[in-house]
Amino acid sequence: MTDANVKLIDVEEVKKHREQFYHGRELLHSLRSVRYCKAEVFRECVIGTLRIPQKKEDRIPQLSFGFYMTGQTLCLIEDSGELKHWLEKQKDRFEDEIHPDQILLKIMEFLVENDIFYLSHFEKEMEQMEEELLAGRERDFFTVLTRHRQKLSELNAYYAQLVSIGDALESHEELEMVTVTEAWGRFTNRVERLQNHVHLLQDNVLQLRELYQSLQDAKQNKIMCILTVVTTLFLPLTLLTGWYGMNFSYMPELQWKYSYFVVIAIAVIIVIIEIIYFKKKKFF
Repeated sequence: MTDANVKLIDVEEVKKHREQFYHGRELLHSLRSVRYCKAEVFRECVIGTLRIPQKKEDRIPQLSFGFYMTGQTLCLIEDSGELKHWLEKQKDRFEDEIHPDQILLKIMEFLVENDIFYLSHFEKEMEQMEEELLAGRERDFFTVLTRHRQKLSELNAYYAQLVSIGDALESHEELEMVTVTEAWGRFTNRVERLQNHVHLLQDNVLQLRELYQSLQDAKQNKIMCILTVVTTLFLPLTLLTGWYGMNFSYMPELQWKYSYFVVIAIAVIIVIIEIIYFKKKKFF
């Protein structure tokens, strides 16, 4: 990669030399806030932005920059300096590339190079979460699952945007600035496979959430069953105590010296009969 075909500039330099750029107005509009990846293909140039999501297992810092490509030059535009530092470390990767679109392709290929390992890490984490859930260890489960769902949604949007860029450059083979249409097609296919992997992981997240909800429902049903059994056990006793709590004057049992012990015995017998019945019906 040589300085002749690649330039690192900042937004202020683009504003200062706006007349030197084709479609300078559109370029500045794209650079105002780089929130996603896109590419606009014109006859004279390609204007685009790249925003790479943070990946925990990847040492690449989060990059956000714009690019302006003609048949002779690729301008990489950012203000933070992170891109310059990253390109200096990866300089050997681009020494054999001459044409600007080949360099841009190499950069984009490198940005997704280790993503399959990152997604595999996601898969292992979700398998571990499923095992812990089935084992009853579900501390912060829903919080972690929500965080994974948000990250996968972000990655899905990111890969969809990269596919759009690859399709845009692959389909303009008549332009002199695009020299490796087949390579752009291979890049698009690779990103589509990563996106399909993300879709699979999103399905796993949904299944884990459904499993979590099913286990919670089962716990609630068990609790409700226990409460129902306890209520049913004490219902006859409540009737018994309510009956003898009326204290009518001519209740003969009140004057009998063994009535207290008989009532206790009747209550115990009722409870034993109910427990035997509930166990026979497998209510608990």
